[in-house]
Amino acid sequence: MSELIRKLIPIVGDENVLTKLEDQTKYVTDWPGEKTGTAQAVVRPVTTSEISKIMQLAFKTGTPVVPQSGNTGVAGGSIPDQSGKSILLSLERMNRIREISPSARTIVAEAGCILDTVHRTVEEIGLFFPLTFGARGSCMIGGNLATNAGGSNVVKYGNTRDLCLGIEAVLPDGEVLHLLSGLHKNNTGYDIRNLLIGSEGTLGVITAATLKLYP
Repeated sequence: MSELIRKLIPIVGDENVLTKLEDQTKYVTDWPGEKTGTAQAVVRPVTTSEISKIMQLAFKTGTPVVPQSGNTGVAGGSIPDQSGKSILLSLERMNRIREISPSARTIVAEAGCILDTVHRTVEEIGLFFPLTFGARGSCMIGGNLATNAGGSNVVKYGNTRDLCLGIEAVLPDGEVLHLLSGLHKNNTGYDIRNLLIGSEGTLGVITAATLKLYP
């Protein structure tokens, strides 16, 4: 067991650091089954704090990190390369809906929350989240934001970027950005939110988002 693995285990627990090939297969293979990578470990955190600690450790050791949510893409962007040096950061356990505000028409969902779960949750209170496409039953909010997904309602409602009011993210050195404000009018400083949306994990790990809802 490498020193890196030894230090990851206390952060997320032994059962959430997957090092055996048979346990990693679904994470290191893309959805069409055409591309496969290798990783030192698949790490499955459940809180933003855990992700921060993982990123701090990776930053100090120079370890590449590949964030992954639903792994429904077809371009291989959510799987590691063949070097075996990286760790794959699966966000599937970060799947809580933290808050819903019917009056403000917003929902705060974690990155591992499945898109269809958001749909069903808001429809129960008479609201609508317009982002939708074929993978809605398995894709996750973090991946939708990281790729700025479009979907079949994009002409009327815009890409995922246009449906997001705020973001929480962890930077490569472990710093946490708390930008979940649901303000529609927010002209303070640089637009870090929109830099992260569409960046495909190259600037940081999106952990949660405040999303717009419609009647």
